[in-house]
Order: sequence, then C-alpha cells, then structure tokens
Amino acid sequence: MLLENILKIGDDSIEQIYEILHERDVRGKILFISDETVFRLYGARVREQLLSLPTTQVITELITDNTLSYAMTFTEKIITQEIDYIVGLGGGKVLDVSKYAAYISKRPFISIPTTMASDGLASPVAVLMKADGKPMSLTCSIPQVIIIDINLIMNSPVQLIKAGIGDTISNHMALMDWDIAVQNNKDEMNGFAYLLSRAALNALLNGKYTEISPEFIRVLADSHVLSGIAMSYAGSSRPVSGSEHLFSHALDYYCEVRNLHGIQVALGTIAMLKLIGEDYSEVLAYMHRFEVDLNPAQLGISQDSFVRCMQEAPGMRRNRFTCLNTRNLSETRLREIYTQLVNEL
Repeated sequence: MLLENILKIGDDSIEQIYEILHERDVRGKILFISDETVFRLYGARVREQLLSLPTTQVITELITDNTLSYAMTFTEKIITQEIDYIVGLGGGKVLDVSKYAAYISKRPFISIPTTMASDGLASPVAVLMKADGKPMSLTCSIPQVIIIDINLIMNSPVQLIKAGIGDTISNHMALMDWDIAVQNNKDEMNGFAYLLSRAALNALLNGKYTEISPEFIRVLADSHVLSGIAMSYAGSSRPVSGSEHLFSHALDYYCEVRNLHGIQVALGTIAMLKLIGEDYSEVLAYMHRFEVDLNPAQLGISQDSFVRCMQEAPGMRRNRFTCLNTRNLSETRLREIYTQLVNEL
C-alpha cells in the first residue's frame, strides 16, 4: 500500500489518473473525497477512472465543512471501513480534511487540486477550524501523489489564482521573520528548508510572466510544491509562514469581512515590511503585474479591524517569534500604517 512520491503537472492530467495510479499498482478500497460543486464539475471523470483500477470499492464522500471534529469523522471511517487509499479532489477545505484524515489513519493520500489559491495542495500542514471558529494549523504529511491539471486550474476563478500568487509572495516576509527569530535566539535555522522557500519565491519574482497563462500556472504550481517540500524539511510551516500569516489568522478570527488567505497574507507582507521599515516596492510591483488589489479599505478591512488584528496577531501562535515581537504596535503607529497603505495601495 506504500506509494513513492509522485508529482504530475500537465495540460490534461485529470484524464491520466487511471494511468498514473495503475502504474503504481493502486488497488483495494478507495475513499474519494470532494465537495458538491467540484464533484458536479469533475467528479464523474475522476470516479470513473478510480473504478477502472483493480478496486474492491470506491466510496464517495462530499464534505460540508473543515472543522477538526469533522475531519476526525473521516479518520474513523477510514479505519473502521479498512480504506486503503484516500483521494482528495477539490480546493483547500477538501484537501485539508483529506490530508489530515489520511495522516492520522496512516493511509496514502492522493491530492488532485482544482484551485491554486495556496500552497496547501502540497504542504505537510492542514488548516482546520476549532470549535470556537479559530483556525488551527496541524502537522501532517505531504501527499504521496499530487496530480495538477494546468487546464483545470486555468478554468478556476481568477481570484483564486491571484490568491495563490499572494501566498507564495508571502514567503518573502516569512523568511525575514525566520532570520529575525534566529538573530534573537528564538529559533534554529534549517538551511535546506530556507533555500527551498527562497527558490519558490524567486521562481515567481524572477519570472518573465506578466499575465496568467498556462505557462505561468506551471511555474506557480512548481512554487507551491517547493514551499511544501520546504515545510517538510523544516518540520513546521516556519519557511513560509511568519508575521504575515499571523495577521491573516487574526483577520479570520476578528475581522468582520473575510478575504482569501493568499490575499490576506500578501497584504500582511506589505504591512509588516512597512512596520519594520523595509522596502516593499518589489513585492508590490509584482502583485500589480497581475492586478491584485491589496488596498485594505477596498478589501473591506476597516482601520479599527486592521489595528486590532495587527495587535492580536502575535497571540495567534505564541511559539512563533516574528518581527511583531520586536516592534511598536501602538494604536497610533498602526493607524498611521493603515492610512499609508490605503493611500499607497
């Protein structure tokens, strides 16, 4: 039942699922997890290929939420029904629930993302909601098989692709925070993980692309996978998650409006760079290439919400030392930063 790690990125990869899995001798009982919208669009095509494998049964489940308790119900199902493989088809919620349930039950996970809104498609982290509505990042494993269909991603909502760009760009601030933590003797450096995260970031920043195209999607997919591997080397999300992610988590919990994760961490990156007095022109210019709007007012984030979320951010993950632990987070300073962001973005 063990699978070698496989990454397949191609124009029509969704049509090659049978071939990819058959060559790896995938057989037995499969739990196929998706959601109602994605299953309506692509589920039949995937399920037909799974049924063509030497399977004893393909059980289809459509998720309704991404809470930790809900994910645990899938874990129980996997164990009690003696599932051999888990296949997840969908976006972040589907993949996080599937990934975590597969990890806890110690079953191989096959990831088939239908969006590229974050690096969650390849990361060893599942973001699930606690009973109080607060997001929780849980350690798991990188999917054993990742199948990315470029054409399918191109047909996904463009705002999700823009969010995916923002999530990779946020590596810039995450790496700066890691350096800050090491300098303050609050963390240790993993050179391999740092290098991989930097490579994921540079693949975008040093690229020639100025619009979303199939060729660009391939580069973005590579970046997300590199970020996932970086986390695996580090044993945590540290290479790709710093103060900008803490800010995003605070927005999820305290702000009256919720934006896409990748958009929030991109805004957080620029806000943190401004907070510590670092140049953010390269990051902002890159986001402008793809017409990504990061103006907090346009995103529905009020000045009061911005100030509160910046102040609450350090407490979202108390063991994650970042620039927020070293800077003035007074209301006056943060209101000043908000006004500047509204005017400049």
